[in-house]
Amino acid sequence: MSDPCVYSDFPSYCKTDTDELQGGVKNKEKQRSVLKITFFILLSVCLLEGAIYFIIMPWTSAVEVSFTGLQTLKAEELGRGLSLHCGSRWLGFNTATAAAHIASYSAVESVAVEKRFPNQVFIKITERVPVALMFAQSEGKTRFVHVDKNGVLFTVNGTPLSSIPLLTGFDAEIVSEGMRIDAGYRELLKQIAEIRESNAAYFSLISEIKVAVKEYGNYELAVYPLHVHARVLTDAELNEAALQTMLLTLDVIYDLEPNVCEVDMRRGATSYKVHS
Repeated sequence: MSDPCVYSDFPSYCKTDTDELQGGVKNKEKQRSVLKITFFILLSVCLLEGAIYFIIMPWTSAVEVSFTGLQTLKAEELGRGLSLHCGSRWLGFNTATAAAHIASYSAVESVAVEKRFPNQVFIKITERVPVALMFAQSEGKTRFVHVDKNGVLFTVNGTPLSSIPLLTGFDAEIVSEGMRIDAGYRELLKQIAEIRESNAAYFSLISEIKVAVKEYGNYELAVYPLHVHARVLTDAELNEAALQTMLLTLDVIYDLEPNVCEVDMRRGATSYKVHS
């Protein structure tokens, strides 16, 4: 007896293992294609942003300059000078040139220039601290210049401080900004700076300190207080205790003799003269 066989013209709808495997391969290929396209799009965006950030911005962006430490100098004035000497674009901005330009200002003691990507420049400035005033003569005109504790002459914006004395009697009558006074007077300037740090009010009572040069480079001082019409002769050593003693002595002498024109306190002794 044989098994019955049924034939049909309709195709079979049953999926085989081969069909399922081919379908899975096609789906994976589609996923890979989508991932590749996405990857290349993201890569293109990153490359474009990198080109803008690392190439286009440094070449085309205007440099942004930030100053710190300014006391009397003006950022606008310094910025204009940097634009003329160093350019206005970050990539071509020369930090050495910028530092040299800023240092050319007589009021600048030190300067540090730092360049930060993509378009920033940071400039830290330390200005000179005036301890006294001096007269400067140039082109037939007399004007005030400041001097710091290291003897460097410079000018600052604004009016002179009331708590710094006027120094006179120096050998050099014609001085210019940036020059240093003779090293023999540096100790006097350091003494004045120390007094100003401890009690600057003393110099609001003194109008002038005159240097009287002696032989062999030594000097003495003539101090002119504001509240009396007299001068006080003293040794080169100037400190807070000496000023305090000087002012107290003047008060005592003026109570005894209002017509005093000079008080001599050199070499540890005190004497005075009266107007003739």
